[in-house]
Amino acid sequence: MKNHLFRNVFLGTIGISAAGLAVLFLESHRELHTFRVKKYQLSLPGRPKGRILFVTDYHEAVKGKNNDGLLRTARKLVPDAILVGGDMVNGKDADEDYSPAASLINGLCEIAPVYYAYGNHEKRMIEWSVEDGYHWEDYINSLDPRVHFLINNSTVVSLKDGSVRLYGFDMERTYFRRGGEALNVDVIRSKLGEPKKDLPTLLLAHDPSWGPVYGEWGADLTLSGHYHGGVIRLPLIGGFVSPKLYLFPHFDRGYFEENTTKMLVSSGLGQHTIPVRFYNLPELVAVDFV
Repeated sequence: MKNHLFRNVFLGTIGISAAGLAVLFLESHRELHTFRVKKYQLSLPGRPKGRILFVTDYHEAVKGKNNDGLLRTARKLVPDAILVGGDMVNGKDADEDYSPAASLINGLCEIAPVYYAYGNHEKRMIEWSVEDGYHWEDYINSLDPRVHFLINNSTVVSLKDGSVRLYGFDMERTYFRRGGEALNVDVIRSKLGEPKKDLPTLLLAHDPSWGPVYGEWGADLTLSGHYHGGVIRLPLIGGFVSPKLYLFPHFDRGYFEENTTKMLVSSGLGQHTIPVRFYNLPELVAVDFV
C-alpha cells in the first residue's frame, strides 16, 4: 500500500514537473517571437519635448525574425531619435551571423538618427576579434555610416522642441562581472569628464546595477538594459536573476527614481545562451519627454 502510494506521488510529481517545463518552453518560445511597445512619459530639466526610442539587448533576436515588425512599429511611432543601448550581438562564436543586428540598425537609420553605445557583448567581441579572429570590423563596416557611435563621448540630440546632451559610457568588462571591480564616480569622470549642464543630460550605460553611481555623476536620466528583465518574472516579485546570477535584482525593469538616481531599464529584445523568457515580453521602449 505504501509502495503504491509512493509510486503515485512520484509519478504525479514527474507529470506536474514535465507539464510545467512544457508550459515554460512554449510560453518562452512565444515571447521570444514577439515584442511589446513600452511607453513612458518623463520630464527633464528645461522641459524639452519630443520622443525617443530605446533599443537594447537584441542579441540577434530569433535570427532577425522580428525585424520587419520592429521596423514597422518604430516607423509608426515617429521618433525624433533612436538610442541603441548595446548587446546588439552575441559575440560568442567567430562564425556568428551578425547580419540580423546590422539589418535592424540600418533599417532604424531610415527612420530617425541612431545613436549607439556598446554593451558587454560588443566589448567582448572587440577583445576577441584580436585574439581569435572575430569579425568585429566586418560588423562595424556593415552598419550604415549615419550611425553615431558614443564611446565615452557625447553629442547633442535634437528633439521636436528642444535638445538634450547624450553621453555614452563605455564600461570595462570587469565592472560587468560577478566579483569584479566596483564602479565609482571617479571612473566615470575619467572617461566622460563632468556632465555639461547647458542641456539636460542623458546617459547610455548598459549595466543598471551601477544606477546610483550614474546619478552621482550627474545624469538627469540613464538608459540601461543588460538584465533582460530578470529573464523569468514572478508576479508581485519581479525579475528572478541578473547576469551576475544575483537573485531578484533590484533594477530589473522599468523606471526607477531613488535619491539622485533616475534610470530607465529595458528588458531588451532578445536572449542569449539559454533562450528563455517567461512573463517577460521583449520590448521596444518609447519615451515621450513632456
